[in-house]
Amino acid sequence: MWADRFDFGGDFDLGEMFAVQDRIAAQVAGAIEPELLRTESALAARRHRRVDPTGWYLVHRGAWLFHQITRPTHLRARELFREAAGVDSDLAEAHLWLARVSAGLVAYGWSDDAASSLREGVDAGLRAVQLDEQNPYAHYGLAIASVYVDRFDQAIRAAERAIECGPSFALGHLVLGMAGAYSGDAPGAVAPLEQGLRLDPHDPQNFVWNEILAWAHFFSGNPDRALECATRALKIRPDWRPALETAACCHEKLGHRDAARADIEQLGRVGVPAGDALAPLRRRNPQWVAEVERMLRQARL
Repeated sequence: MWADRFDFGGDFDLGEMFAVQDRIAAQVAGAIEPELLRTESALAARRHRRVDPTGWYLVHRGAWLFHQITRPTHLRARELFREAAGVDSDLAEAHLWLARVSAGLVAYGWSDDAASSLREGVDAGLRAVQLDEQNPYAHYGLAIASVYVDRFDQAIRAAERAIECGPSFALGHLVLGMAGAYSGDAPGAVAPLEQGLRLDPHDPQNFVWNEILAWAHFFSGNPDRALECATRALKIRPDWRPALETAACCHEKLGHRDAARADIEQLGRVGVPAGDALAPLRRRNPQWVAEVERMLRQARL
């Protein structure tokens, strides 16, 4: 946050200053909250390693594993969230994290039964909201699981409610943009995605959020902005195939033929991911997929 600057110049009114104060406060809250959660989870896991499991301990340990973003840690996190829900069925956090990890397992192709995982995720999200309607994470869990079963209206409502519960809640803005983009509203997805990334520029899954934002910009007619987002995604995950494909399309669209060719060559050296985090977007928007494939064919010529 210290790297940001707010320059009013020589002429500004008091109302503008208060608006900027509100913006700074929101950004600080948005930046602190997810980092605090990850730190608390790690500390709890170390603190209670030799203590009999409780629901809270299991949730914290699972959350720490969840943020490693690998197949083994996601699967183990799901076991812990299930166990936490068994220990305390009224613990909203156990259910909301179960919704999150279920969606993640499907998005990254790490579930052996995607349909079953998504049913469990949506049910867990609904249960979390029922238990703690004021918890923005509960609504986020329902929203992200709903996206992957193509229930975009439900996802949008849940995302909007998450933001109402916590205006500085970065994930609420991000999943609202995701649901908008996946449902075909590219221009409408840009603002919430950008807001979410401003509020939490260090989320471990920002390579996905930046890639979704790249699609939103590309299909809003802004390939230059899309390229910036794809490049940010590649800085986080240099070998992530979807971001390389998007970068190649942007370079081709912008007439950067040598750069597009370099992206295509790099694509030949990286593997195909087990899953597709953008699968609902592709299912709902075949015309976008056709355009991307056309641009990739041109870049390969």
